[in-house]
Amino acid sequence: MAAAAATIVAARQFYRGAFLAKARLLCQASGARLVYGRQAFSGGGGSEEPARQEESFASMLRRSPLIQMGPAKDKIAIGEIFHVLGDDLYIDFGGKFHCVCQRPEVDSEKYQKGTKVRLRLIDLELSSRFLGAKTDTTLLEAEAVLLGLVEGKENRQK
Repeated sequence: MAAAAATIVAARQFYRGAFLAKARLLCQASGARLVYGRQAFSGGGGSEEPARQEESFASMLRRSPLIQMGPAKDKIAIGEIFHVLGDDLYIDFGGKFHCVCQRPEVDSEKYQKGTKVRLRLIDLELSSRFLGAKTDTTLLEAEAVLLGLVEGKENRQK
């Protein structure tokens, strides 16, 4: 029993170390700073000297656009159609998952790959718990209602 617990602890430390090493490499490449625990590491030059100003993960999370947005229900978002399959439009709006909406009958030829559209978000992740399951199952999609095309400068002036 003790050997199994020691193995688990060693595996956690290994994964944590591998994660930190990868995060440091990413920070060095981008010139960003890595904050871990109470010590901040600078991303420039490869040295691990503590930086002068610390910023915790909690403060960065509070300032992130996803948290600033609040609940997603009934928010209006701009997305881009990245795939069309029959009458289904696959739209990326910058969330964790994309959404799939039906192509409208009116002006359906305007809804092509690369077109910007307006969406009303319903749920950022479609998931539910099936009978007898202990965990939720996700469809890896968001739920949204297609509102129409994003008007460009040319359309507004006409």
